[in-house]
Amino acid sequence: MSDALRRAAGVRPGAPALDDGDRVWSYAEMDAAVARTARRLAPLGAAPGRTVALVAHQSTLAVQALFAVPRTGATLAVLNPRLGPEALERALNDVAPDLLLSTEADVYELGVDRGWFTTLDDLPKPPPDHQSAEGLRTPTDVRRAFALLWTSGTSGTAGIVPITWAALDASAQAVSERLELNVEDRWYGSLSIAHIGGLALVHRVVHVGCCLVIRGTYSVGTFVDLLNRSEITHASLVPTMLEQLLDARGDTVGDRGGDRGVPEALRCLLVGGAAASDRLVEAAVSLGYPVALTYGLTEACSQVATAPPALVREKLGTVGLPLSGVEVRVADDGEVSVKGPTVSETSCDEDGWLATGDQGLLDDEGHLWITGRLGEGIISGGVNVDPRRVEEIVLDMPGVAAAAVVGIPDTTWGEVVGALLVPESGPLDLESVEAALRERVSSSEAPRRLAIAEEIPRNANGKVDRVAVRALLLKPGPA
Repeated sequence: MSDALRRAAGVRPGAPALDDGDRVWSYAEMDAAVARTARRLAPLGAAPGRTVALVAHQSTLAVQALFAVPRTGATLAVLNPRLGPEALERALNDVAPDLLLSTEADVYELGVDRGWFTTLDDLPKPPPDHQSAEGLRTPTDVRRAFALLWTSGTSGTAGIVPITWAALDASAQAVSERLELNVEDRWYGSLSIAHIGGLALVHRVVHVGCCLVIRGTYSVGTFVDLLNRSEITHASLVPTMLEQLLDARGDTVGDRGGDRGVPEALRCLLVGGAAASDRLVEAAVSLGYPVALTYGLTEACSQVATAPPALVREKLGTVGLPLSGVEVRVADDGEVSVKGPTVSETSCDEDGWLATGDQGLLDDEGHLWITGRLGEGIISGGVNVDPRRVEEIVLDMPGVAAAAVVGIPDTTWGEVVGALLVPESGPLDLESVEAALRERVSSSEAPRRLAIAEEIPRNANGKVDRVAVRALLLKPGPA
């Protein structure tokens, strides 16, 4: 099998593949650049049986590496530079890469020893006797992992999920059909390539043969500028980004898109990663934004079910029918399970079913509605947070005798982290605790609400009563 980029370069060599603001790369140019990168990575240790980690935000170099590493036969592991030093170290320990790649800009942002990384900006040329670019071909086993993603998963426990070539192809084809994508589309690379939404986005663009538009790390200002200039037709967002978009454009319900109006070029805002409130979706739809709602997870290679804009306008809140080839069932307790060609074989049972940990229902038309989560995991701004890990770090703070961490509903982030603390003795300075925590956890894990109590509420079995904890944290004033 040839990879999606090589296929697109063969079919549409002169078509725009990537627009980074400085240059528009054709598919033939991108394919040639990927071949050069692969040829230069091979002598550095990128080879079959090896793991190569990429720690980078979305950029031209990062996208090229995304396709180059698999051409060497190595397994790619993509990590988010925003993990923070502690989480990044844990992830690297789990992935155990033989080669660690980044860019000069990302290494500078990380603030870590540059000696850890081989930077993509100026890779050494291979020796003359080394394998040529033409000798480097993508392995033909479609069940082989295209990439490994380090994720907290549906259970909130850190782990590694292999994303196969076959799953990416099946997902791209099904999403293309559901959203009626075509070669004229221009998709904004708004999501991190270290998350399945961002990785699947890049692969989907190449699968369709349309253009990926990237402008460095996401910012709402850049997004608004691209929209106003009609430079994009599609964007993938988590609910927080959609809220920021409406605020940044000065949109008011009923004015059809604020001062500028919704650009006619915009065909779809794909919203997923966390539950979007009905209030937010209704506001965006009433303004004329073409919102599509999707539900998915890393273990299912991103999207499981997607409601295109027309369905969102008709049935606010549903995430629509399962994608082509994907089966969904809902158990008596409401848990959603998924089966199909996009589901990771390492995550499902012997019959191929993946229990998601999410609760939902299927209506009479087969449309899926997600109603909550079975477990205690928190999803803040589309990022999975393990409350047990945050609790352990909070308990390590001086003066804290006990702690309970829960998710608190939030109109912007979906959920934010809240922590109820019991002091060892005497007063506890919450501002000092909050400042110390910011040094040890990511921004998604950092508690946005801290409160003090005499004891942690527990049920009759002695387990933490998280409903009661949440109620205490939501009370105005001290808990």
